[in-house]
Amino acid sequence: MNSSTERRSLILAVVIGIAVLAVAGVSVAGLRRVDRREQCLWNLSRVGMAVIAAEPANAAGWDRIGTGRRFFVDFADWPGPPPFPIDPRWFCCPQVGVVEVGRIDYRGPSLPLRGMDRNDPIAADRPGNHGSGEGGNVALRSGSVMSVSELDPAWTRAAATTSGN
Repeated sequence: MNSSTERRSLILAVVIGIAVLAVAGVSVAGLRRVDRREQCLWNLSRVGMAVIAAEPANAAGWDRIGTGRRFFVDFADWPGPPPFPIDPRWFCCPQVGVVEVGRIDYRGPSLPLRGMDRNDPIAADRPGNHGSGEGGNVALRSGSVMSVSELDPAWTRAAATTSGN
């Protein structure tokens, strides 16, 4: 092999190496994004389980709990102790940024739970949590949680039954 051929082989190997590293970097970033979305879904699932495990949603004790984001602030006053401790970091959407106690990235119910139907969303991502126009996760009073697009009827319903205030 002459030096010109060796040089081309070396350049080709470097180009392939750079391409492999670039693809690996994009893949890792994509996996992190999926992982954060799954963590967000899991956070709202735990919130839903805690609500279901507390007193029934038709109990008068829910009337004293705030609505919107206040619903999450008042978690220590939710009626009936849930069978597991509630971590206030569950109220942070990992898609938004660093998870920190005191930050609330979700919309809570716009009415006391007693005034809501079993299939009404009681918690949801705020618009933009997962990116502009991306939708997010929605938790129903029944405990069911789903990841939806902004075009999904559940996202539209969440806009009517949850509040970010």
